[in-house]
Amino acid sequence: MSHDMKDDKDKDKRSIVYTIEECQQCGVKNKRIFKVGDYVYKFGGSCLRCKGSTLITMIYAEYVNGT
Repeated sequence: MSHDMKDDKDKDKRSIVYTIEECQQCGVKNKRIFKVGDYVYKFGGSCLRCKGSTLITMIYAEYVNGT
């Protein structure tokens, strides 16, 4: 029976998924927690700085160590 050490390490990793929204008018970027239904090129809400429309430009996960 083989035992893979990598599998044990992966069990301790947890990920947090983030969405990046970018304002189409002023270019400001906002990082927030991913919401179900997010997808790249989806129009988001209003920009917090200039009230322009935002577009989701990136969705990614950051891995954190589990406890």
